[in-house]
Amino acid sequence: MFISSAGISALVDKPIDESAAKELIAHGYSCEGHSARQLDEQLIQEADLILVMENFQQQRLMGEYPAASGKVMLLGKWLNNLEINDPYRKSSEAFSLVFEQIESACKLWSDKLGGK
Repeated sequence: MFISSAGISALVDKPIDESAAKELIAHGYSCEGHSARQLDEQLIQEADLILVMENFQQQRLMGEYPAASGKVMLLGKWLNNLEINDPYRKSSEAFSLVFEQIESACKLWSDKLGGK
C-alpha cells in the first residue's frame, strides 16, 4: 500500500507546520523531509482512493474531477462521517484533537482495506 499527501490549498514546498510536526513526533511518527505539494490531475488519476478531511473538499474535487468522484471519500467516513477541521494557526490542543481524529480514521480505513 502506497500513501501520499497533497493539498487543495497547499503552501507548495513549505515544510510541515511546526505544531503538526511536534504532534507527530510525540506519537512516534516521522515527518522528516515532508514538504507541501498541490493536488493535481496526475495525482488524482494515479490514486485508487482519495481521502479528504471536510465535506467541502469532497464536493470541490468531485466537481473539478467528475471522473474521480467514485474514489473521493471523507477520511472520517467510518467515524460517523466526521469532518476533521484543519487546525492550522490554532492551539496545540486543536492539533492534538485533530491528530487523534486522523489516526483513528486512518486505522479504520486500513482495517476496511485489509491493511495492517
